[in-house]
Amino acid sequence: MSCIAISGYVHLTWQHRPGRGGVDGVAMMNHVLPRRANGESSGLLPAGKSLKAAALTLAMPFACAVDVPSLVDSFESAVHALGFPYYVISRVARSGSSSAPRTVLELICAQYPDDWLRHYQHLNYASTDPVHRAAFARAVPYRWQDITGMNRAERRVLDEARDAGLPGGLSIPVHQPGGSILLFSLSGPPHSVNTAIDSRLAYIISTQFHLELQRLAPIPRRRPAHFLSPRQRECLAWVAQGKTSWEISRILNLSPHTVDYHIGEAMERLNVHSRTAAAVNATVQGFVQI
Repeated sequence: MSCIAISGYVHLTWQHRPGRGGVDGVAMMNHVLPRRANGESSGLLPAGKSLKAAALTLAMPFACAVDVPSLVDSFESAVHALGFPYYVISRVARSGSSSAPRTVLELICAQYPDDWLRHYQHLNYASTDPVHRAAFARAVPYRWQDITGMNRAERRVLDEARDAGLPGGLSIPVHQPGGSILLFSLSGPPHSVNTAIDSRLAYIISTQFHLELQRLAPIPRRRPAHFLSPRQRECLAWVAQGKTSWEISRILNLSPHTVDYHIGEAMERLNVHSRTAAAVNATVQGFVQI
């Protein structure tokens, strides 16, 4: 598994190490989830005790995770057992004016085809991906095929994803304080995407990951807005509107070096690692006004 960290929320870079955390999620689930002849999860469970047993089995490896890498290993094992070979965990936020918001994506961990990830990032599809738009309007799992009101650009994203080996998907949004979303997107064959019980179990997996992530890597508490200097807030407000350091220097009558200094200081105080993440965090926390 290759994990990519871009900015802000959780920074991960490691190679997949099976069996971390002392619990193998797939092995534990094999005796609970019925299996097809080809070894894939059927997603069909009787109601009552079997469903409760499956939920408890899914939760146990997450609770045993000793660090973020082992937590991601548990998530990977669980989604593979449900029949989803691909997944992405990301943090999605909106920046810019209310009339023309921009979507900012912090990629926490991804197991998607490498060519698709490069293509997606090169064309900046985060802002036109209908999966992200739907996340802000949904509070429960949703299938990509059920997203309505897609324009041509949004349909192109999903069509190209299908051509890249992602035939369909299921996304679970976990809304967080400040307006951002921890988004879990799983991709796999139709029988995994369309089975109601798999959707419910995927929701359990995602919320359990979120719970344990707070235990292992809690989001730092933000200090009040005055923690950022007026000049830092001013610079970040322009960054949130897509201005470069040179453009901001012309607007504020400062040197580009001074602008970069103020933005860098704000990044450090907000505990993020990119100017975009600083602008997003400052905006959603109410530190700056667009």
